[in-house]
Amino acid sequence: MGQTRGDYIGCYLLGTETPGLHDASYHSLATTRAALLDDARSFLQGFLQEHPQLPDSEREELQSLLDDLETRVDAHLAGDTRKPLAVQGGTHLFLRPGMRARKKEQGRYLE
Repeated sequence: MGQTRGDYIGCYLLGTETPGLHDASYHSLATTRAALLDDARSFLQGFLQEHPQLPDSEREELQSLLDDLETRVDAHLAGDTRKPLAVQGGTHLFLRPGMRARKKEQGRYLE
């Protein structure tokens, strides 16, 4: 991650999507593992706080992911990243490597 290729930079893509629909929503485009973990922690904590009505089994699964985030992220990235990191209802939380446009200001890259 963080390797550049012209106007693009390698990053972790963390987001949600519903299979069968083209509605991916990105929650992190982090270029470092530390930034990815911060973004993932923030997203999961926020999701749990905003959805107190989740069934206990789903809440426990997401809390378990949050409690063991570093190990689970490492294991996921070492495996098949086409599979979801977690599933909540019909929505998949995905994490995979990708590329994004580099940030540029006054003709210079910021990263």
